[in-house]
Amino acid sequence: MESVTKTRLTNQVIEQMVKRAFGSDTSVLQAAELSDGWFNTAYSIDLNDGRGVVLKVSPSDEIRTLRYEVNLMDAEVSAMRAIHESGVDAPIPAVYAYDDSRELVPGRYFFQERLQGKPYNTVRDQLSDIERTGIERELGTYNARINTIVGESFGYFGLPNSRRSTWREAFTAMIGGLLQDGIDAEVTLPLPYEAIESLVQSHASCLDVVASPKLVLWDLWEGNVFVHEGRISGLIDSERALWGDPLMEHYFSFFSNSTPFLDGYGAASPSANPNTRERRLLYDLYLTLVLRIECAYRHYQDEHTQWTISVLDERLQALQTFEV
Repeated sequence: MESVTKTRLTNQVIEQMVKRAFGSDTSVLQAAELSDGWFNTAYSIDLNDGRGVVLKVSPSDEIRTLRYEVNLMDAEVSAMRAIHESGVDAPIPAVYAYDDSRELVPGRYFFQERLQGKPYNTVRDQLSDIERTGIERELGTYNARINTIVGESFGYFGLPNSRRSTWREAFTAMIGGLLQDGIDAEVTLPLPYEAIESLVQSHASCLDVVASPKLVLWDLWEGNVFVHEGRISGLIDSERALWGDPLMEHYFSFFSNSTPFLDGYGAASPSANPNTRERRLLYDLYLTLVLRIECAYRHYQDEHTQWTISVLDERLQALQTFEV
């Protein structure tokens, strides 16, 4: 995906980064840009020692981003390491090296293990119903395990200053920051900004049932799930991780309707009771606000922008018409 946040590198610079990370005897045999991402720049690299690695490079600090996107690469590396250190059984790639010095490139970067297989969204339609069922059930199991990791406070993983003692405080602050991003970029929304904030506040009491801050990956959609030979080979892009309500995970959203995922997770559908339905409506609104407002910062094409306007309008109407 084309985005102004991406930083293209020359082969010479990639070679320098590899030698800094792996030693002077290590060199690049081949490097190819991976085009699927929406924010960072990524390269698949073959090293002369036989390893395959992925290099991820964050945007330059000079690139204008949403408030919650500050320190995303710190969040990603920290979340990956936290999952490994927790002992939770989940296929998170190993982190080989992380550099935030900005000496070789204007942003942060890290090298991670290269996974076997392909993103689930690119092969899903080629798989049998049995294979899809197995993969989505397996994803539910892995996601549930990750959500058992407990933090000390609620808020964005990479932004300690965003943390709050209650989930209601943290989530409404997340919405507030996102709306301010929209105001700053003069983004037109289906309702006035004040009306959206008021709508969220009118439903915020449903969040009080969330008592423990759990590790939520949030962006674990099909494109971030790698599959190989009918099984999940890895989960990537934990950069948008937060401490919050596991119900925020992607496969609980209106974009997904996977019974196998729910079975693997061990959870009922969010529509099963009024509280989970109301919470999920708030999280769907947050998701679609992100999709809509980030268009102004990424300079996406008009077709994608029009789609985000449509889905945001739908989610606003769904929350407005919610009845217990």
